[in-house]
Amino acid sequence: MKKGLFLSLLIIAGFSVNAQDLKKIKESLTKNQLTEAKTDIEKFLAVPKNQKNAEAYYVKGKVYSAIAANPAERAANPDARTVALDAFKKSIEIDKNQAQLYMTVDQYQPIFSLYSSGFDEAAGLYNEEKYDQALNTFKSTGVVGDYIFSQGWGLYKLDTTLTYYSALSAMNAKKDDEALTYFAKLADAKVGATPEQVTSYRYLAKHYYDKKDEANMMKYIGLGRELYPNDDYLPLLELDYIRGKGDAAALNKKYEEILAASPDNYDVILDYASTLFNETHVTDAAKRPADYNEKSKKIESLYTKAIELKPDATEARLSLGKHYYNQMLYMEEEASKIKGAKPEDVKKKADLNAEIATVADKAIPQLEKVFNAYDSQGKLKTSERSNFKSACSLLTYSYEKKKDKTKADFYQKKYDEADKAHG
Repeated sequence: MKKGLFLSLLIIAGFSVNAQDLKKIKESLTKNQLTEAKTDIEKFLAVPKNQKNAEAYYVKGKVYSAIAANPAERAANPDARTVALDAFKKSIEIDKNQAQLYMTVDQYQPIFSLYSSGFDEAAGLYNEEKYDQALNTFKSTGVVGDYIFSQGWGLYKLDTTLTYYSALSAMNAKKDDEALTYFAKLADAKVGATPEQVTSYRYLAKHYYDKKDEANMMKYIGLGRELYPNDDYLPLLELDYIRGKGDAAALNKKYEEILAASPDNYDVILDYASTLFNETHVTDAAKRPADYNEKSKKIESLYTKAIELKPDATEARLSLGKHYYNQMLYMEEEASKIKGAKPEDVKKKADLNAEIATVADKAIPQLEKVFNAYDSQGKLKTSERSNFKSACSLLTYSYEKKKDKTKADFYQKKYDEADKAHG
């Protein structure tokens, strides 16, 4: 009996020592003495008999979770997040019910801290443009998030924010295969809660555009336009792809289709107008389209719509002015072909000249708005100065057709002085 009592006392004493050791480690953790807590928990778990203690591994997870959340401590222990997660897993493995109880008492804070601190660390690295490190940290944080979800403790099967920033990190780190994987996860799940997430669809569509994989390109353009019907990039990419095939009729049909769905898409309207402009206003009269007049009306309506959408944008106004200028040149060309002195010939020529003056009346207001936008400024960029000079030149021509020499001379002088005044 005495021997049995002695053994029982030894067991109780051993249990008491273990409990005291863990209590001391917990106190160090509470006081944020993380180095001491780490040393003591490692020493405690180095003892074989303690390696079946679920609470010990749970405490180790808490210690390393706190280290992972502390930038100074984390710098000295870069694998802290992985060590913490492995410790929590080991605690669950040894005694799931007991480990769950520890988690519940702590309101799951230690394991969720692993996730939140990981995301914050990765976001900081991303903002510092350390994209490789950011990607690795997002990935390790994703492992934590997946484990939390797998245990039914919270989060989502697809963590859209973390996946999105993992994709951006991979893209900026030039790790295209990984970026493709992350963006595809988001796009295939039709994620589109925020404006910036259109990047997934743009990236994937452009990737497959470059690969000449029409099926996948159209898949992601379609998904993207479904979620972001007013996006300007995706339809332009599709239009570029069709343009590359050299089928003008198919291209113009696609423009009409896109604008039927998104009638206020400024960029597509401008792109369509420019495409028709280049098809219509050709130098070689033999290549001029048979439906020149119909196309000219369409071009005018497109540029007018663009101006309605963005009244302050000079690009559409200048392009419309150039369109009118080309129409006037075409009419001049037609008038120059009339050589006869018959009354009907004289009348036809006079009618064309009157029509030229009418078109000049339409061109002048558009071009003067462009002129005023630039002339009020000092130094202009090279492209802006080029636009300014184009406006001056076209205004000179238009006023000449109006037989207004004073205005024509004014704009000619502005043209001649443009480089000095705005260079």
